[in-house]
Amino acid sequence: MRSERGFTIVELLVSIGATLVVMTGVVTLSTMVIHHQARITNRVDADSRVRPAMTRIVQGLHSSCVTSHIVPVQAGSSGTSISFLSKPGSAVGPTPDLHTVSLSGSTLREAVFPASGGTAPNWTFSGTASSNMILLTNVSAPGGVIFRYFDFISGALSTTPLPTPLSATNAARVSYVTVSFTSAPSKGVSTQDPNSPLMITSGVDLRLENAGQYPNQDNLPCV
Repeated sequence: MRSERGFTIVELLVSIGATLVVMTGVVTLSTMVIHHQARITNRVDADSRVRPAMTRIVQGLHSSCVTSHIVPVQAGSSGTSISFLSKPGSAVGPTPDLHTVSLSGSTLREAVFPASGGTAPNWTFSGTASSNMILLTNVSAPGGVIFRYFDFISGALSTTPLPTPLSATNAARVSYVTVSFTSAPSKGVSTQDPNSPLMITSGVDLRLENAGQYPNQDNLPCV
């Protein structure tokens, strides 16, 4: 005769309990994987957005010394807005454009004003921008500051940034600029990952030669 013995209540309860434990582990692991994947996606998105903007700003500043003994960073530049001369290319003594990169709300913009007259180092620039483009959205300034300006003192780079907005005297001494900003993913900060914004920092040396080692050495930009 075939046995008609089945599961006891105790065995059934134990089986259900074990199944629930296994299923809880599977659900927890799946949730962690999904959240981790979302964090990676947000970081990759933020990184892919922020680096082209930083590269454009840095390359523009690297092209600011179009000729020697000029003032590349303009007076009035502040912690969230910088105006500088720039012109890429291989021409000897090119006529630069005036670039203004500024943070407006959470948007980083760049306006370019073409030269309208004058000669080096006293160019004049149009009051109307030839281009006004959005570099990046969902941007914030770490500590309220994106741009910091430094000069060389006695042959060494100062560790104290110049006060902003830059006066004409201080603008003429800016030989090094640091750029720092934080970019959130295109869809904004994720509630699953409040640290998803990515901060990026770079620095630009506005000198053609190393600063001198003597107090009477000319340590101004573009020399």
